[in-house]
Amino acid sequence: MSEQTPLVQSHECYALGWSTTQTPCRGLGADSTVALGDSAVIRTAQGELIRGVRGMLGRTLRAEAHLPKESAIVLGMFDALQAAAPAIALPAGLPEDGYWLKTTTLNGFPCLIITAPNDRGVLYGVFALPRRIALGQAVSPLDDRQVPYAPVRWVNEWDNLDGTIERGYAGLSIFFEKDNVVDNLSRAGDYARLLASVGINACAVNNVNANPRVLRSEFLPQLARLAEAFRPWGVTLAVSVDLSSPKIVGGLDTFDPLDPRVGEWWKEKFDEIYRVIPDFAGVVVKADSEGRLGPSAYARTHADAANVLARALQPHGGLVF
Repeated sequence: MSEQTPLVQSHECYALGWSTTQTPCRGLGADSTVALGDSAVIRTAQGELIRGVRGMLGRTLRAEAHLPKESAIVLGMFDALQAAAPAIALPAGLPEDGYWLKTTTLNGFPCLIITAPNDRGVLYGVFALPRRIALGQAVSPLDDRQVPYAPVRWVNEWDNLDGTIERGYAGLSIFFEKDNVVDNLSRAGDYARLLASVGINACAVNNVNANPRVLRSEFLPQLARLAEAFRPWGVTLAVSVDLSSPKIVGGLDTFDPLDPRVGEWWKEKFDEIYRVIPDFAGVVVKADSEGRLGPSAYARTHADAANVLARALQPHGGLVF
């Protein structure tokens, strides 16, 4: 390029009508945001929208719970939007975590709709709107449908329960210290916000060289606190597990994946986890590598080891990596 081009031309919003003396905008003139629904993620989405508009444009949108009698940004899941505005023709075939940004008219006023099949998709749509503004892209007229490239979008952390991080270079864990979950999880919540902003939907929080303590019954309420910090951002919790846990934690004399007692132990353990963390995402397991115990101890295959976990997770919809 022969000259530098500003990312946002004169802070133009191209029709949302958010303005300060430094940010001339025109068109929609939205003064409020309406959240249809009351899930934790929908509440987060509305708060994030207000936060983003205020931070980027210096204007504070009012938070409302009912369809407007003015120009507004309306966000909610398909079912809530359809109940509130039956005339809206929703897009067919949009999968979970996809979203639809649409300018239209509601109650005679121009509005921008952010909607999705599930609440996490609504949150992703909310993040997309200020991203469009920051890139100087038009927000009216708008008919934008986005679908995730892959349904499973996990990030794996290598945090140890003592607070160190394997191969870490940026300080101590924000999840663990002294073999426990940290008391203050505000940074974990901020991290979940970061993950949600780029569409990550799950996080395995501990090192693949897993400490078996993560599966002990007395530790599960601590994991539940982590899951609670993630939940408002649509990020689900996963953990790395040690394949020998039925022996180390469960007191069996074996962790042979083909032993029925081992399969039953994993089933009972995951049933217990899901009672404490209903939206638990699943597990990552490292075996027969770098000194980790694995199925080769019993002349079994990695498929044998994976399947004993998968069968126990399947009734709950959990995944194993």
